[in-house]
Amino acid sequence: MGNHAVGTAMGHAAQEAVRNRNSEETALAILDRICEPYRDSDAEFEVDSSDHEFESYTEPHKNAALGMLMVEAFAPNGIADLPKYIQMNNKRSTQGERNDAYDHWSQEVYDPFKARYDFW
Repeated sequence: MGNHAVGTAMGHAAQEAVRNRNSEETALAILDRICEPYRDSDAEFEVDSSDHEFESYTEPHKNAALGMLMVEAFAPNGIADLPKYIQMNNKRSTQGERNDAYDHWSQEVYDPFKARYDFW
């Protein structure tokens, strides 16, 4: 089992960083600042309560700051690719559409994110 405290800390730090974001600060710079202290850890990103509209801090969801920073930093076309991933959590999408969206997000965003910070 992974370390939920690490994922929660990064999720909360991302919320704060986005709230106070400098217009010149890149998503990658923010992620480097947030994630570097937790390098080479077994981070788990599930939310710590049911108060959220998303299940994981890394989801490509408008209210999941960490997930949105990840899309901005790692997706091939940045935020412009968000519609490609958003279907993974859309209850109206078919299972196939959700699976395709998840596969794209995993390969293009989540896996490079994990690799950059040596998360396992």
